[in-house]
Amino acid sequence: MRRLLTPVLALAFCIPSLLAGDLTLTMTSTGRGHEGKQTHLWSSKFMRINHPEGQRDTLVDFVQGVHYTIDHKKKVIQKMSWEDLEVAMEGMAEKMKNLPAFAQKLMGGSDAQVVVEEQGSETILGRKCKKWKVTMGSTVMESSNDPSLKPPMPVGSYKRFLRLQHAIGQLGPGASSMLKLGEELAKVQGIALRTHNVLPIVGDLTSVATELKEGSIPESAFALPEGYKLEDAGKKMRENLAKGR
Repeated sequence: MRRLLTPVLALAFCIPSLLAGDLTLTMTSTGRGHEGKQTHLWSSKFMRINHPEGQRDTLVDFVQGVHYTIDHKKKVIQKMSWEDLEVAMEGMAEKMKNLPAFAQKLMGGSDAQVVVEEQGSETILGRKCKKWKVTMGSTVMESSNDPSLKPPMPVGSYKRFLRLQHAIGQLGPGASSMLKLGEELAKVQGIALRTHNVLPIVGDLTSVATELKEGSIPESAFALPEGYKLEDAGKKMRENLAKGR
């Protein structure tokens, strides 16, 4: 399940205020498994990241509260509902609180502090961006956000997604720290036009915006591909937790 985490990192520094129009953002990325061009599509209902080189796309349905990872190589779609994730995390937290502190630490539990710092400004694509640095233990996330760019989806559902996004694929003792990270990231305004993330195991990931378009995007652009196997990862996760796995 760990593979589900990294495709959503480019979204880590976005928060909506007023509803905006559809956006198409082209990013050039470097880092293991993320090299090449990525296209980010934003609408009032969906967000999608297309990564042709990696043959692995991400789709978020903000109406239904569902995250999809689309593997074009394997022709498999992994589905993770936010409700399933929240229930599973509650179950894990209940099990963890009955363990002694040393056991929680051995299992990867953590109360790591999340620090958010503003670090000046820079201009990208002619747009003035605020620079931010977010640190949690050995995880460091830097971004340059344009506060005038507002994601077009409703505030409530987007905040819920931000809180949960880093816990996707990270269910375990450290998931509570991922929730803290999401809550702090939700305080950063605007869409990121540059990100640089240093992540344990994953390494360095960098993305820089090369093109931005505002205008209507057809719903067909957010359709799941036909003929792919659909795996309900959220349901399986809840079932495994119920069995004590």
